[in-house]
Amino acid sequence: MKNNKSCSNCIKASTIPVNDDLLCRDKGAVSPDYVCTRHRFAPASKTISEVKHKCVNCENFILNITSTAQTTMGLCQLFSVRPYDGMQKNACSKFILRSELEIS
Repeated sequence: MKNNKSCSNCIKASTIPVNDDLLCRDKGAVSPDYVCTRHRFAPASKTISEVKHKCVNCENFILNITSTAQTTMGLCQLFSVRPYDGMQKNACSKFILRSELEIS
């Protein structure tokens, strides 16, 4: 199935919250079905950098087991010395996805 070119699926267009028009970096305010020669398709899937991982999902995050009140408290072995909530902070550039271990 071939995708039809339009500003609604262009990487250079962003929505205008006031009406249904789009704001193009090259042409300005345009309708969603407008198309120009500089059209570039927006990527369908998100890249790894666009996915918002949290510190608690990182291999370098050490969970604080003694804290029974909140299971996401811990500290980063690379950057921190005080425990914090790993679900509140976005992961840093040193993020390594935590591997799931089976405990038997």
